[in-house]
Amino acid sequence: MKQKIRLTKSEREIMDVLWKQGEALTSSEIIEFSTNRSWSNTSIHLLLKSLLDKSVIEVDGFKRIAKNYARTFRAVISQYDYFFQEDFQEMSLEKRMKFIETIIQNASLEELDEIEKIIYKIQ
Repeated sequence: MKQKIRLTKSEREIMDVLWKQGEALTSSEIIEFSTNRSWSNTSIHLLLKSLLDKSVIEVDGFKRIAKNYARTFRAVISQYDYFFQEDFQEMSLEKRMKFIETIIQNASLEELDEIEKIIYKIQ
C-alpha cells in the first residue's frame, strides 16, 4: 500500500502556488506568488528540498534569471490526487459537508445534473 503524503502548512502553501500557477516556477517566482505565507523567504530552499524528498515536486528544468540560471520546480501530484490520497472518511462530517458544498457551488449546470443523478441513484 502506498504511504500517505503528509505536508506541513508551509509545504502545502508552496504546493498551492504550484497548483494554482499550473507551470514550473523558480524559487523566486514561488516567493513572489506566495501571498499570506507562513514561512520566510530564506526558508524556501529547505521547503523545496523537503518537497523534493517527499517526491511531490520535481526539478522541471532551468530558467535564465539575469546572468544566472535557476532551477524550476513543478508539482508531480495533482491537487485532486493529494486531497484524495487522504482518507475522505477520516474527515469530520462538518469538513466533508464543507467540501461537498464547495464542489456544488463551483459546479457547472451539467455537473449539477450529474450530481443529482448520483444522489437519486443512491437513494
